[in-house]
Amino acid sequence: MASYESAGPVWQVGASVTKSFEQSLARLRNVSVSVIADDIPDAEGTAAIVIRFSDGTVLKAQYWRLIQDGRASLSSFDHQKKYGLPAPIDAKEEVSNRLQRQVCNGVQFDSETADLTLVFGESTKLQAFNFTGHEIWEIHFPDGTGQYSNYALT
Repeated sequence: MASYESAGPVWQVGASVTKSFEQSLARLRNVSVSVIADDIPDAEGTAAIVIRFSDGTVLKAQYWRLIQDGRASLSSFDHQKKYGLPAPIDAKEEVSNRLQRQVCNGVQFDSETADLTLVFGESTKLQAFNFTGHEIWEIHFPDGTGQYSNYALT
């Protein structure tokens, strides 16, 4: 496995990335999470959030969707939209409130799209999307390794 060092953690590159990455994701079971708004200015359709896992893992996602009871209930695309409501939706605050102190039962990696799905209980999921070849989500593990969405498929 090849790796290189930048000013921070060691990032893995090469054919074994996916297996190593999936092993790191497999350790994200029965860990609580907190969701905070990212300070990155939001472009149309984005509402960047940071998910902090109790084990020290940090996931940053620009495009995401919350599924509850089998239905899409909120997404980054809803951020600052009114939809006929009295005030615009603060999707960042809303997802934070809905997932605060929730326990993540596991994280699924889609090897075709590089989307991540965080599973909470029986009826709640948070999907972090990878729409392009750019760094749409990034994850940092406590051991110093990490992954960007555009490299997760290499």
